[in-house]
Amino acid sequence: MPTYEYECTTHGHRFEQFQGINDAPVAICPECGGPTRRVLSAGAGFIMKGGASSSASSIQCGREQTCCGRTERCETPHCHK
Repeated sequence: MPTYEYECTTHGHRFEQFQGINDAPVAICPECGGPTRRVLSAGAGFIMKGGASSSASSIQCGREQTCCGRTERCETPHCHK
């Protein structure tokens, strides 16, 4: 289930609500009882295999992946350095 971010339109309070995608939006601020609106948030990022510091130049051809995109290992690896 996703987490949605809301903002109170009366006082500007911001809060997050964990709810199903088909659930109705939260209409009342839990802090002051005022009306709310759903706001767009940055959302979740994605995780790259090998960490954020991994780059194409650090991948060792024939070990982590093939250099030519084949599904099996290359007979003669061509390193990209």
